[in-house]
Amino acid sequence: MTHPIPTQETSLVEQTALPKITVRGKSNEALIEAYVNAYVVGKEPELLTNGKRATPLYYLSLVAQHGQGTTLQAIFARLVNIHSHGAILDGIGEVFLAHHRQRIAACGYPIHWNFEQGEVQPERDLHAVIESNMLTICDPVRAMAVKSRKERTTTKRQHREKARASLSTIKGGKQADIQEVRHREQNPLFLMLVPSWYQETTVQQQMHFAFLDPRVPWPLDLSWSPFLWERGLEHNEIERLKTWSYTPPTSSVEEGLDDRLDGDE
Repeated sequence: MTHPIPTQETSLVEQTALPKITVRGKSNEALIEAYVNAYVVGKEPELLTNGKRATPLYYLSLVAQHGQGTTLQAIFARLVNIHSHGAILDGIGEVFLAHHRQRIAACGYPIHWNFEQGEVQPERDLHAVIESNMLTICDPVRAMAVKSRKERTTTKRQHREKARASLSTIKGGKQADIQEVRHREQNPLFLMLVPSWYQETTVQQQMHFAFLDPRVPWPLDLSWSPFLWERGLEHNEIERLKTWSYTPPTSSVEEGLDDRLDGDE
């Protein structure tokens, strides 16, 4: 994903151009909404395990003005609530987190979701990302780690970190049983975000190998990466997803830079 340097410092929240994600109530009234500057979703709507026909959501990047952090966190809370309705993403329709896909639910282990929010200078805008570290982080052990709370000893630090938030559906202290571990080894899942400038097949094969190698119990050799990649394509184990990201208007010198983000599961 490329982000050309703008000619002048502007707010992340481009309120006239960015799509929105909207949480609706039982009467279809808009309850919460936030601006979206990037997402990764399935190619098309499908029947999910919750009985809904909707588009699976793998990755969501949100932006908001300073002071609207609770709105971003409410979007995350709604998406991870198993009893709630989905959310409406402009240009896509109703979306649910991808663990509701039947092929993912059948893998035999839960998929957890993470929310990271921070403040971006100079306008102090808020940026938040909703993703599953289990899918996007190469190291499975690090992806499952629960962040410890940092001690706040000074008022200055409290003020600086006030806009930060880190949430997860992973609960600390719970160990996976042997059956879950075996399912993870037999059915490795990951989301590979491939920048658009990585058009060379060899790079994609090596990235795929880097994610696959730590997720299986058998020793793998890097020279097998072309075979493993081609095998995954032939058996429909590698699926190309639909991606979108926003790039601010650029000068004529910067024209032609690609703002697309390619993703493979």
